[in-house]
Amino acid sequence: MLRRSNVRQSKQRFNASVNILMKVVSWILRLLLRLAVAITLLLLLRWIVLRIRRVQIRPTPYTTPPIGPESIDVRRRRIVISDLHLGAGDRKDDFCDDEALIAFLDHYVSREPTELILAGDTFEFLQVSLPDVADDEWTPRAAARRLQAIIAAHAGVIDALRRFMQQEGNQLTILIGNHDFELHYPTAKAVLREALNLATDDHRLRFGISYHGGGVYIVHGNQFDRWNRFINFASISEPFEVVRGTQLVKEVINELEEDRFPLAPLIDNIKPSSAFFWYLMSLQRLRDPDARRFVTRGIVGFLQVTAWAPPHHLSSEPDEWLRNSPLKVLWQPIATFRRQRVARHQAIARQFGAVAEAVDNLPEVVDQVRDEARRQASREVSAFNDEIAREMALLAQQPSYRADRLFVCGHTHLARVIKLDHNRVYINTGTWTDIVFDVETMRRPTQRYPFLEIINDADGIPHGQLLVWYGPDQPPRVWVEEEPSRQRKQSRVQ
Repeated sequence: MLRRSNVRQSKQRFNASVNILMKVVSWILRLLLRLAVAITLLLLLRWIVLRIRRVQIRPTPYTTPPIGPESIDVRRRRIVISDLHLGAGDRKDDFCDDEALIAFLDHYVSREPTELILAGDTFEFLQVSLPDVADDEWTPRAAARRLQAIIAAHAGVIDALRRFMQQEGNQLTILIGNHDFELHYPTAKAVLREALNLATDDHRLRFGISYHGGGVYIVHGNQFDRWNRFINFASISEPFEVVRGTQLVKEVINELEEDRFPLAPLIDNIKPSSAFFWYLMSLQRLRDPDARRFVTRGIVGFLQVTAWAPPHHLSSEPDEWLRNSPLKVLWQPIATFRRQRVARHQAIARQFGAVAEAVDNLPEVVDQVRDEARRQASREVSAFNDEIAREMALLAQQPSYRADRLFVCGHTHLARVIKLDHNRVYINTGTWTDIVFDVETMRRPTQRYPFLEIINDADGIPHGQLLVWYGPDQPPRVWVEEEPSRQRKQSRVQ
């Protein structure tokens, strides 16, 4: 009887444990189901809002045309550099090698008649903060003020460009990129012309969105990047077109760069922008309170930016239909509320960061998360660079580009040379800003100052060579591949 009683009690305890376990499982399943329903409803709401909230992009007269064959002198040597990102001289300014650039312009670029092509993102408009210009002000006045601040911060570089322009036979061509998109404004163009002592009609300085002729095709390359692709890249639009990459820099990265975290100044050198999340997750061990706070702020800001479509900042005035509607009285308060969105989002991110900083005793799993994030970031960077190369290869197959031999862009900040076929090549001119290959080891490239030199032979065929500047005391050297493993050897794009 006693054994039968013990068996019965054991069964009862087992059944009770099973019941408790089933209840827990049932509760977890109900919670997951509710979360799934909530997420589904949020995604459905987002889909509905995006379908209803149509933004009409209207081109303005503030435009910059492409540079075509009729405007290109193939007899002149061409030097191409990109992604200088000249800023306002503060903590957010990524360019700190003025002396190297000045020496390059004075001792190499100016040694013979040359066309100097600055292939986009020459000026870092997105990271200029001024007391008299709101961060979300996109106007001719704001563009002029930002460029004036950049010119003042890099006066030596401007002086070197002025000396270059004074020499007979030289040409300065500036292509527009996503970070200096405000060069479309005539006021910004006029500021640069004045700084270089050039008249409005002086054709030695010209601007373009692309450069195509004489067997060469050059473009900044942001239009191949879904985060920085403009619907209307040829001109300023009304309302001002804010692409996702611009939004990330203005609303998240700029504030993060002001943080006390040691790696904060490097945070905006991430390419592609979609790797931003993984880059943050891969930073120093998340057990460090400063790292947790910094990473959490960045991730929350990133998620807020990606949750909805880019805002396409409100028009300076209500649309015509609204001006004739009784609803016009609602426009100003709604506009004010929307313009406070960035401040609200940044405050939320700071609050999440403070909470993360206060949490202690994180499990070892955070190290595993960090390691996986590093691998994922590496995969995204490799996929991004390969995608740009594939886009160039596809472009080269189109009838309009069959006669071209050199396909050149920047934007990725990673110099590359890839053969497209037996006599055509894709070249990325990299950047002159400080970049880090590996966050953990802080390994930087040894070839700091890449540039492309293009010389046409007697038959008019262009030949390009990616070189590296090492200073006036030694000749430039041929660039060589140095990014390991996934970055590829100099191979053909399939």
